[in-house]
Amino acid sequence: AVPLGLKLSTGFANTIRRQASKNVIGVLPGTTAPNDYVLYSGHWDHLGRCDAVGGDDICNGAADNATGTAGLIALAQAHVKAGPAKRSIAFLAVTAEESGLLGSRYYAEHPVYPLARTVGGVNMDVLNVDGRVKDFVLTGAGKSEIEDLVKPFVAAQGRVIGVEANPERGGYYRSDHFSFAKLGVPMLDGGSGEDLVVGGTAAGHAAREDYVANRYHKPADEYDAKWDWSGAVEDLTIYYGLGRKLADDTGLWPNWYKTAEFRNIRDKDRAGAK
Repeated sequence: AVPLGLKLSTGFANTIRRQASKNVIGVLPGTTAPNDYVLYSGHWDHLGRCDAVGGDDICNGAADNATGTAGLIALAQAHVKAGPAKRSIAFLAVTAEESGLLGSRYYAEHPVYPLARTVGGVNMDVLNVDGRVKDFVLTGAGKSEIEDLVKPFVAAQGRVIGVEANPERGGYYRSDHFSFAKLGVPMLDGGSGEDLVVGGTAAGHAAREDYVANRYHKPADEYDAKWDWSGAVEDLTIYYGLGRKLADDTGLWPNWYKTAEFRNIRDKDRAGAK
């Protein structure tokens, strides 16, 4: 350090702005085990106004996460059409994910339905709009038995379990399923990988990186009529099958693997619920 012989005086003024927002939940009551719950979740919020690009400062969040919210609604419609399962199925649209998972954290800490009776579920955060892919990637793989349960539904589509492209980005700890994981509920966070049926891994990786660089949390994340929803439909079919399996097999209580940091929390909750 080099003494500069200078003095600096500064001051700061802070303001606190309080806002209220809502989580939205719906439930399809079960027939024989209505007090057990399967959970689907996705965040409905985005950033609102953000740094302007070309005079546009509205971040619409079409992919992140209007796609996931649309998927949540589509799954609710599909389960209602199929009729009630043995267990209840809850559909949770959470707020303030972009502000630090606040909506899902609030629900997890103040659940409408007890977490000890929540079997597990699926979180959706950005669906695939680039077309069909050959792989299905589990974010933060190696944590829970939900992963074993989803594999037959992936295989039924002729797809394989892929390797997470950028695990160093910490995706598992950055979306709403993490709020439930911290309190013991196994939640799937998985979806389309980068191996596109048309174009292969190179095209899929290029599309993913283009989204991250040019549209993620930017005004350009807008709906595009050229989106190819076929990959999202396949992923939603997997989510539907997994959810129905969890809801109709009343003896099924997936747990965390013994090495997972959330295992002890789940064991204590389940012991107290019996």
